[in-house]
This record gives sequence, C-alpha cells and structure tokens, in this order.
Amino acid sequence: PGSSLSVSDVFVVTKGNARISVSGNPNLSNVRVIMVGVRNPIKTRKGATDDGNPKSGEIWINELRLNDFVENGGWAANAHLQARLADLGTVDMVGQVSTPGWGSLDKKVNERSKEEVMSYDISSSLELGKFFPEEMGVRLPVYIGYSETQIRPQFNPLDPDVPLRDAIRNAEDKNERDSILAISEDYSRRKTISINNAGITKRGEKPHPWDLSNISVNYTYNEVYKSNTRTEIDLEKNYRGGLNYNFNAQPANITPLQNVKFLNSPVFRILKDFNLYTFPRSISYRIDVSRYYNEIKTRNINNPNLLIIPSFRKDFEWSRIFDIKYDVTRQLKIDFTSTNIARIDEPEGGVDRRRYRNDYELWKDSVLTNIRRLGRPTSYNHFINATYNLPINKLPLLSWVNANARFGADYSWLAGPLFPDSLNINIGNTIKNHNELSFSAMANLTTLYSKSKFLKNIENNTRPGAAASMKTEYKTVTYTRENVNFRTDVPRTITHNLKTRDVKVKVMKKDGTELPGKTEIVSDNRISFIPGEQANATIVTVEGQVPRKRNPLIVTGEYFVRALMGIRSVNLTYTSSQGHYLPGFLPESRFLGMSRFNDVLAPGVPFILGFENEGIFDKAVSRRWLTTDTILNMPATYSNRKDISLRSTVEPFPGMRIDVNADRRFLENVSSYYIADINGNFPDSTRNRIVNGNFSISIISWGTAFEKISKKNDYASAAFEAFRKNTVIISERRAESRREADPYYNPDEQAESDYKSGYGKTSREVLIPAFIAAYTKTNPRHVGLETFPSAMRMMPNWRLTFDGFSKFEFVQKAFRSVSISHQYRSTYQIGSYTTNLNFRTDLDGICRIRDLQNNFIQQYEINVVTISEQFSPLLNVDLNWKNNLTTRFEWRKSRTVSLNLTSNQIADARVNELVFGAGYRFDEVQIILKSRGGQRALKSDLNLRFDLSIRDNKTIARKLIEDVNQPVVGLKVFTVGATADYVLSDRFNLQIFADHTMNNPFVANTFPTS
Repeated sequence: PGSSLSVSDVFVVTKGNARISVSGNPNLSNVRVIMVGVRNPIKTRKGATDDGNPKSGEIWINELRLNDFVENGGWAANAHLQARLADLGTVDMVGQVSTPGWGSLDKKVNERSKEEVMSYDISSSLELGKFFPEEMGVRLPVYIGYSETQIRPQFNPLDPDVPLRDAIRNAEDKNERDSILAISEDYSRRKTISINNAGITKRGEKPHPWDLSNISVNYTYNEVYKSNTRTEIDLEKNYRGGLNYNFNAQPANITPLQNVKFLNSPVFRILKDFNLYTFPRSISYRIDVSRYYNEIKTRNINNPNLLIIPSFRKDFEWSRIFDIKYDVTRQLKIDFTSTNIARIDEPEGGVDRRRYRNDYELWKDSVLTNIRRLGRPTSYNHFINATYNLPINKLPLLSWVNANARFGADYSWLAGPLFPDSLNINIGNTIKNHNELSFSAMANLTTLYSKSKFLKNIENNTRPGAAASMKTEYKTVTYTRENVNFRTDVPRTITHNLKTRDVKVKVMKKDGTELPGKTEIVSDNRISFIPGEQANATIVTVEGQVPRKRNPLIVTGEYFVRALMGIRSVNLTYTSSQGHYLPGFLPESRFLGMSRFNDVLAPGVPFILGFENEGIFDKAVSRRWLTTDTILNMPATYSNRKDISLRSTVEPFPGMRIDVNADRRFLENVSSYYIADINGNFPDSTRNRIVNGNFSISIISWGTAFEKISKKNDYASAAFEAFRKNTVIISERRAESRREADPYYNPDEQAESDYKSGYGKTSREVLIPAFIAAYTKTNPRHVGLETFPSAMRMMPNWRLTFDGFSKFEFVQKAFRSVSISHQYRSTYQIGSYTTNLNFRTDLDGICRIRDLQNNFIQQYEINVVTISEQFSPLLNVDLNWKNNLTTRFEWRKSRTVSLNLTSNQIADARVNELVFGAGYRFDEVQIILKSRGGQRALKSDLNLRFDLSIRDNKTIARKLIEDVNQPVVGLKVFTVGATADYVLSDRFNLQIFADHTMNNPFVANTFPTS
C-alpha cells in the first residue's frame, strides 16, 4: 500500500554484483520453466574490468530444491445427529470441519489440505398429514433440506504466495477485508423442499370419478447458490409442481339381448352376445409445471472497475397429459393419450424481488398473463390405439375362424423457432402423422374337421397309438374233424390252426351225445382232449374267437383322407401404414392439435386420425396453410407401406410338419418441396416430386437351382441363356401392350434386330420380366409385366421336419431319435427404386420420351433387382443313437442372382456346403484334481464332438451385351474341428478344442491359405 509502482513496472533489486528484476506479479506456485542466460557484454568505457575478450566456460544447474517447509498439522471433526419425531418423521443433522494441514499419516506435506472447510447439512422428512384427523385420510409427506459449505483457502487465490490471513491483515479498511474474503472463499448453499404424492387416502370400496382420492399433488423446489474466486453469483433454481387425477374402475358390462328367447339359436349368437361397457376403464389427467432459472455473474479479476453484466437462462414449461382407456365392448378396446406442452414466456433480465425490484413487477404481470392464456403451445402429440376382435367365430359355419383388426395412429404438432420481429421471418410449424391398420385372420382347420363325425373318426383312427386304443372286434372261426377215435383217459392232440387260445371244444358220439372229457390248450393252433370213456368215429368241433382285421382298403382310404386334411391352420395378415410430414404449417395448436385458420379447422380431423393421403399437401396450399417465407427449404413427405403375409401349417401325416409361408412387402416414400415465389404462390415447377422405396415378394426359383456350373462348359448357365431369349419375347409383349394404348406407335420403327421399337435389348422394362421368367422357370408369355408383382403372384416357401421314423420298432432298437429337416426360401427384391426425373407423360397419360439407346423411359429408376434363394438346409439328418453316439449330416445350398440394370450384367453367386458331424458322450467320467490342500475327485459327463465342413462358393459375372461368363471370386473351404467338454461345476466348464481351415481359391489371381 502506498507504493507508486504498478503491475506493469519492472521492480529491480541488487544484492552485491547480482541484480534481480521482476515484472508483473509472479508467484512461485506458477513457476513451470526456468531459463538461465549468461552474457559477456562488450567493453564500453575505459577502465572497466572487462577485458573485452571472448570467454569460454561451463555452467552447471544441477538441482533446484525447496526447503523449510511449514509442517504444521491440522485437525478435522465430523458430527451426525439423527432424531426421530415419533410417527411424525425424522430430522438429520450433519456437520464437518477441517483445517489446513489436515491429512492422513501417509500423506506428504504438499498432499495435505491447504484450506479450511466448514459445512453442515440439515434435512427432515415429515408426514404432516398426522396433524389432521385420521378419518380425513390426509396424506402430506414433506421433505425439507438446507446445507451450506464454506471453503477458505490457506493462501490468497489472487496472490498465491501470500497467506490469506496476511492479505486480510494488510487490507486498508473493513470493506477491502470483506472483499478479499468474499473473493477468496468457495461458498455454496442448497435449499430443498419437496411434497410428494400428497392427497386423500381412498375411503370405501366402490370408486367414483368425483372421489378426492383420485387427486394427488407434487411440488419440489431446489435452490443452489455458489460463489468463488471466478464467479460472483451462480444461482440455480428449479421449481416443479404437478396435479394428478387418476381414476380406475371396473365398469359394468351390459348385455341387453342376453335374455331374448328367440335369440337362443346358435345362428343368433352374434346378436345375443352383444355387450357394452357403461364407462371407461381408466381416466387420467396430469398437469406438470417446471421452471428453471439460472443466473451467472463472473468477476473481472484483471479490471474490477469494469463490471460484467450477468447472464440468465430461463425455462418455464407447462405440460398437460390426458389418457383414457375405454373398453367399448369385450371385443372393441380403445386407448387415447395426448400430451400438450406450452411455454410460459418470460421477459429478459433477472428475477428477484429484492435485487431487481423494478423488473420483478413487469415479470410478474407478463407471466400471469401467459398463464391465463395457457402459455404458448410448443408441442402437441397424441396416440390412438384400437383393437377389435371380430365376432365372426360366433357364426355357426365360421366358428373355426378367428379374426381381429388393429388400428393405431399418432399425430404431432411442433412449433417452429421464433425470430426477432425485425427480421420478418416466419417458417411456420411442423405437423406429422402416422397410422397403421392391420387385419389378421386365422383359420383353425382342425376345429373344422372335428365338426364332421366322419372326419373326426378318421382323425382319431390315424393319430399315433390309435391302433392300441381302438376297441377290438372279434369273429368266430370253426374247425371240424370227423372219424376221430378216443380211448379212455388217453390224451388225443387235435391241430386246428385257428391261431387263438380262446376256443371251445365239443366231441360228439355216433348217437349224437357229447363225449365227456377234459380239454387242455397246448398252443394257438393245438388242443389236447382227454376222454372220460372210449368212443369211435366221433366228430370233433373247435370254435375260436379271433380279432377281426380291418379292411386294408378302408385303412388306406383313411390315411389318404388324413393326408388331404393335412392343412391344419392358415393365418393371413395384412398391414397398411401411411405417414405425412409437413413443414411450414402456419396454424397453431388449440384443440387436439388443431385450430381454426382461414375459417377452416386445420389440419382437420382426418389428418389427426391419420386417414389423409398425399392430397393433404395440395389442400394445405389451396387453403393457405403454408408459409410463404422462402427461407424454408424442407420437403413435405408421404410414406405408404403395404405388407401381406400368409402362414400355414401342414401335417400330411403324423410325424411330418410343413410350415408354409408367403410374403409381399412394398414401401413407397414421396417427397415434394412447397416453396412460394415472390407473389406468394406455390408453382408446380418447384415441387421436385421424388418417389422412392423398396419391394420384395416370395417366389419359387427351385427350377434353376441345381444347374451344373463348371469350367468344362465355360461356366455357362441354362437360366442365363433363357434370360437372353426371353428378352425378345418380352419386347414383343411390351410392344403389343403399347400398341393397344397408343395408336401412333409403330413397333418396327427404328427397332433393333429381333426387338421392337423402344423395347430394345437393354430396356429395363424388358430385362426385369425376362429375368424373373428365366430364373423362376416361368413361361415368358405368361410372366407378369408389372414392375411390382401383385400379391396374387406370391409363391410359398416352406420348412419341413419329420421325426416319424422314431415310431418304427426296428428304428427304436438302435436310435433314441431320428430327425430329418429341410427348408426353402426364395425372394425377389428391389433394394431401392426412385423417380426417373426424365419421365414425363403426355395428356393421354403415355410417356413417349426415349433414352440414348432408343428405349422408352421407365417411370422408376431401378439399378439392381435380386433373387435370393436358400436351402437352409436342403437336407439335414440328425441321428441320436442309443449308445450315446450322435451323428449329423447337412447339405446347404444358397444362391444370389443380381441383375445390374446399369451395366447389363448378372452376378451369379452360389454356395454349396456339406457338413458331417459326430459326437460321443462318456457318462460319469472321473478325474482327480490335485492341489496343495489335497486332491478332489470330480465325476461328470465327457462330451466329444467332431465336425467336417466342405464349403464351395463362387461368383460368376454374366454379361448380357458381351455374351461372356467370367468367374470373379470364389473359394473352396475345408474346415475340421474337434471339441471336448467337461463340466467341472455349475459355473465352470472346461473345453478343449482344435480347428483347422484350408482355403483353395477358385480364381487364379489368389493363393491357397491354411
């Protein structure tokens, strides 16, 4: 104090021959680099001791060391008090103090605390509902918290070489001392108050919509204040409040026609079961208000006289959420959820009743006005879901059919950004919607078969084990033998060959009386008769009961009919979805995301339910719903997706199951730009409408899957040759179709050889149908010409499994199980298509524009179409032997044929793989583990496995124009693997394995690897 030096002056101190110069206000704690300079000045005056000659020497700077550390220790203390206020709640108090020098015994001096810390925290959780009478059922949980933390450094943070106490002591007056202390301390304060789920406890059993117990209240206030050397004020406030209404009920179900007698007939069951619920199952409404306020004011350390204006961040939102679940009937259920978010705009500047007294009243009036207006809407969205189980199964003739429909829709409105009025910019808001309608029907044909007594008997007679449970019918068979002589008590054996032990024996004498005696059954074909007296020329009659065998023709017929009954179920699913995205939408959100704009409700009820089509964009233009601000450059989009799926389960006889499926998927995306000109109009020239999407359909390409492709025939393919020939036929069909629509078309004008005009060898309208016909082995004169084949052209794919061999006795002797499986999948797909910008139609709807190859322009630009086929597997046999041996054989094939419509070539990629596997299980194998503590015996199964795989994959490029088949890439891969598994415990499994792979390249430009 009192010095005339400033921070920018150089302060010089001499000591002997040494001179020390200091500029600024450095401190030792910030020293990072030390530079030593040595000078030999030129002699400038006579008599100087400097001889003026150059000098040579060595200068060592070996070590810099600080000593005389202050090793004064510090102390610290913690205190914690917890008090329970009976059933009212609890109070917690925590305090902490530590002084400079505090640290654990293992801490070095420079690692110990260099600050004084004082903090305390008081919190309380109270149930204030206890102050109300118990019969009122008031629930009022409150949490209150308050804490302060004060960190005072040992050294002045603005001058770290000076202890803070010395800096305060050297201050001129109390104001300066307080200023130094305020700048040096790191101070934080936290205030919290929270009320969670306050309300009235439910009384009584039956709920009512007007019950106060349906209402609950939440409120939270959290304030954090901080200040430190760099920040004068850092104030953060969070306000959150909510009012919830939630009503759940079990409404009564009304069946007004249940007691109408003439509806008792099954024919009228669909009318008799008509029902209606009287009230929604659930209603909830929630109001959430959240406000965030943050004020930050930094200190100007270098120039305290220059004040820094504080910065503010404010966010005030008001959310309203409504949800209703209404089961209209037992079959029809509807859910609706909406969320409306509004912003309470606040004026600029700080908000504090004491520090900003003049601005506070302005802020208050502005906020209250916005609240009365329900805020400024910023976002609205709702979701609708409806499911309906069609009562078609209540019709007697259709009780075996189940059908349901589901509808889902969502709509959202999003406010656009705000710009200053001076810029005169309004890019509008954004709306979008989406809906999905799906229909599913399942026919359970097993139930249908059971309605016929004849078919039900066949079902029972052909099921596994039916013969054993079937009631056995018997018939009587007779054996007669004449002139049989008997001697008294001498057994006589009679061979009757009736193949039964259930026999009755009669021996008649000449006089017609029965010879007494005893009968013994020797076997199914012999008896022994012991007569009681002698008789000659007797007649022996043996009557037996044998099972009546079923007629083989009847049994064969039953199994034949059972095979026809093999279709057990059929499931059809159809899904249609649409969506719109529209930027630049001017109307605001008032009711259900709509508002009245230009005397029309915008965007309209159909749009918020998702039922609109692409025409909504033109409607928005005609009704002036779109902004005319040219700064907006975002497209409006429309998406349309249609999927159909067919599933069926077929069991032609017990043990065999075939899962059949067929699919078709189509996706279309449309984008258009709606940009206004200087007159506020939306000309068609700026639309730039683009359509893109993808497509796939299941097909059968089995007919060309087993072609032999080898080097001997130059990798030729019969399917590719058929493709080349098909192009001529498809060209003719295209020309015939066009001539019917365009009377001015001449198919022979400027036509290629063998092709028609406009449909040449490289025409995409020719190549795609020719490609499909060739690889599905379809007659090219019957194949569809459409770009996207219809659902009627779906073909089935399947998966077959058979485990019926296990039911044969000779198989059961050697195997525990025998399983055979097979799967086939084939798909035709267009990975991507987009609008051809050169495509234009005349007034008659016909495009007459041609490309450079003299082909007619196609509506869509398609670069690649693909047929993907997999036998996964073609054949799989799993054998589980009774001697713990398992064996497996699998043959897989796959093929991907891609037609590139840009380069006019086909990439034919084929994979053929054989897998052989075997395994053996050794039961209860004992091993001994030794350790320092002794040894331990383990007993578990040892599983051995061996697999051999031979995989052959190759890709052939087939060029249409050049007529070349060129191998591109390929490998023959041999893989051998063996594993041994042993379970040591529930959590530890030991496995030893070995794998070896050898690659033999298909083309000459690569090398074998192993």
